[in-house]
Parts: sequence; structure tokens; C-alpha cells
Amino acid sequence: MATYIGIKGVEIQTIAGDPANPIAGQVWYNTTANTLKGYGAQGAAAWSSGTATPTALRDGGLAGTATAALTFGGAAPGNVDSTFEYDGTSWTSGGAYPISQDRASGFGTQTAALGAAGNEPPRTDTSNTYNGSSWTAGPTVNTARSGAPAFGTQTAAVMAGGWTDPTRIALAEEFNGTAWSEETAMPAVKADGGGGGSSTAGLSFLGTYTPGAGGRTTASFAYNGSSWTATNSCNTARSGCGGGGTAPTTTMTYGGEPPGYFAGTEQFDGTSWTEVADLSTGRQGVFVPLSQATQAAQLCIMGDTGTALTTVEEWSTADATKTFTSS
Repeated sequence: MATYIGIKGVEIQTIAGDPANPIAGQVWYNTTANTLKGYGAQGAAAWSSGTATPTALRDGGLAGTATAALTFGGAAPGNVDSTFEYDGTSWTSGGAYPISQDRASGFGTQTAALGAAGNEPPRTDTSNTYNGSSWTAGPTVNTARSGAPAFGTQTAAVMAGGWTDPTRIALAEEFNGTAWSEETAMPAVKADGGGGGSSTAGLSFLGTYTPGAGGRTTASFAYNGSSWTATNSCNTARSGCGGGGTAPTTTMTYGGEPPGYFAGTEQFDGTSWTEVADLSTGRQGVFVPLSQATQAAQLCIMGDTGTALTTVEEWSTADATKTFTSS
């Protein structure tokens, strides 16, 4: 017997606005505007200039989306405790981070963020949560580290690898909202790379694996909540890169040091990495990761070209959301 879906089709989602992170092909009815809308790439994505930050910084922590971002810590070149919030147009100061440090790992959203570990110096084992106005001390991580690729949310986070004194590690830790626990280590030691996705579907990419100016890697590893699997490698080995995404299939990376100040951008579709449009300004020490952003909307925040930067670049696809009309 035929079903309702077979006869009428799937019911269209209704929402009071537009989805924060729509996917290509998604259709919805906006009950506020009383219009039917859909999402799809309508032109080449590219970087454009965003609003500069109040302070020039590099190597800080980052959380949120392209229109609701949170930065904390960083160096200028001395370490700072600054917190800044971005609404897509302007920057405002938030509650000071509890410790002046750089290379912390960031997770979550602008109003529910998590910062973990970092470099004061020495490497720290602290973690702190943000509620949209102030930071609160949380449980310590098991292994003090800095520059650990990270992904996830305030209550379901993973960081893997990073720097200890005096070397890089592969150790991974997971946060469940209450405590940090050691999990399966990555297949290789590395630090100062990027991460994207969730605690059960994450991606760690790029970074350094040996001391010195060389030793940058193209390696990319997927995490399923219990084990790591090597994926196809990035196109250009680098460290100090930016990047992020809500899932491995919506993850991208930009900037870094190959050596020099790199402008390249790559996107991952779950199978392979593809080179797309470059940043306007090559840089390393980019704030990382933007944990809740997608490939359609990313931010490259501050960084270093020999001196710390205030410049911000925004990644977007023109006219991605369309309103359907009758004729």
C-alpha cells in the first residue's frame, strides 16, 4: 500500500528564521518571513576583509561561528588574557580569560565555550568554561600541553597531540562536561595543527611532528569516538594553520607556515582535500579552531606575518540562501 510520503513527499521543515548552518539542497519554510527558502552554492566562495580586531594577536584560542565568534588569550608577542566577541560586524570585550597564555585549545560556542591547556609558559593543564560573560575554572586535563588540535563542544570535547616539555605527543583526551579522560592516542605525534567536527566524528589535520624548521606534515586523521583512522592527506604540509568545522565533511583549513607565511585554503569533503581560493594575506599562528563553523562561513582571525595582526578575513559563498517565488 502506498504511504503518505510516497504519495505526497517529505514534509518541509518550518522554522522561525533561517537555519544557522544549512547544507546544500536543504529547503525550509521561514515562518517569520512567510517564505519558502533553499540553500545551495550560487557562485565561487572567496575570502573578503572583515572588521579588524581591537588588538593585534597570534596563537590564541577560538570558538563559535563566523557571525558569533569568541577569541581568548594569544600573544602580542607577550601572552595576554583578552577575550573578544564578534557578531559578524563588530568586536566587543568579554570577560578576561583566567590566565595569560597562548596556544590554548578552544571548543563550543560564543556563549558556551571551553578553553583547555595552553602555554603560559610553562605548558598548563587548566580548563575554563565561558557562559557568554565570564570564565569559570573547570577540571584540569591529565597532561599539560599547548598547541593541541581540537574539536567538539563545551561538554563533549577532544584534544589530541600538542606540545609538552620538551617534545610533541600523540596523547588524546576527551571531556564529557565533568572530567577529562585519556583516550586512544593518534597514530602519530604532532602539534600546532587544526581540528574540526564533534567528539564522535572529528578530524585532526596538519601540524609538525619533528623539531626544527622542517617536519611539517600533511597527515589527516579521523576520530569516531574511540579510534583514529588515517584519511587522505592535505595538499600542502604546514603548521600554525587555522581551520575548523562542525563535521569532517564540512572542515577546512587556511594559512600556516610551510615555511613562510602561507595563504592557501583547503576543504575536506570526507574523502579528499581540495585547494580553493587563497587568503588575501598569508599568515601563521592563526586563532584555531572555529569549532561550530561550516565550509560556507569561516573566519581567519589575526595571526602573524613577523608581527602580530589585527586583520580578519571572512569566507563566504555569494547568494547561498535563495527565496523561492511563484510566477
